[in-house]
Amino acid sequence: MRILSCPKKLLNGPCGDVFNGTCRVSKKPCPWVYVLEKLDTLDGAPLLVEHPIVARFTLEDDVEIKKSKFIKDLEKGRAISVEFPIRVFESGFKDFKDNGYLFTVPDNPLGYPHVSSVALATWLKSKGFEVMPHVTGKDRNALAITSELRTAVEFNFEGVLLTTGDWPGLMLHAKPVFDLDSTNMIKLARLVFSGILPTGEKIEVKERPFVAGTMNPNYQEKLEGKRLARKIIAGVDVVFTQVVANVKVARKIPEIVKHSLKYSSREVPIVVSLLYPIKKELENALRSMGVEVGSKFEEVLEEVSSLEFAGINLIVFADDWMEKVEEALELVKEVV
Repeated sequence: MRILSCPKKLLNGPCGDVFNGTCRVSKKPCPWVYVLEKLDTLDGAPLLVEHPIVARFTLEDDVEIKKSKFIKDLEKGRAISVEFPIRVFESGFKDFKDNGYLFTVPDNPLGYPHVSSVALATWLKSKGFEVMPHVTGKDRNALAITSELRTAVEFNFEGVLLTTGDWPGLMLHAKPVFDLDSTNMIKLARLVFSGILPTGEKIEVKERPFVAGTMNPNYQEKLEGKRLARKIIAGVDVVFTQVVANVKVARKIPEIVKHSLKYSSREVPIVVSLLYPIKKELENALRSMGVEVGSKFEEVLEEVSSLEFAGINLIVFADDWMEKVEEALELVKEVV
């Protein structure tokens, strides 16, 4: 099922480029929002329409997830990950210490031509760090995405985070490729991580990376519940939220999970993404991305802790990145 008026021609949309029901790309009402709003009477299966490349295969024997420190902490409800911004690496900052937590490596936001997130994760892995690169469907067909996933297996990554990705034309004139959306990438990852390639070839996988998806708690609860349900149906292991910068938004997350359970009976661990520090000059940028602001970092941290999620993903946006990471970790460790 495709909606031809969707600029990305997505299966299953809406994606993260929808703010208040309007597509950031076309500036028109998102056609997928209307479709999902009408699905209340369905049993959930129609929420996931499979791409032909994954529809041909059935996940038979799952492979056990690699027991990394992050996964062990996730099971205890106190996992911590730190986002390693590509711009820090590109600016020449390559000598940093292992803080003992999972490093998440973002893909090129808004289509800006950064170093490959999977390549940087491979470099970090070679130095002994636990890693989870972001892999997007932006400008990658199914073959390229499968190569990224096989890289994660061969280099023994701890996990991968899969998301549809931004529209590259917002920054550069580029013809975008959105062959797979996030839910189909999740299904493809579960197949590859179980040893099944889209060609039908089998590979040996003794232990697999975890498969992470995303949730946007700034969305309306019922709609985001359906988006979350699609990813759970596809087989996601853990969900990372987009940035939470408001106490009220943190309180919406349990409601989103509640709505998702109407379509899928399986619950998954939730890791909440927090931005440190929340500076005034960043608030306008966050608002333009559809992120509700208005609370201090410590206030949001306290609220997230009280709601007992599985962990925190720390996003530090500062020139003195390493120093600010240490500051934020001290605050996080006091409550997690």
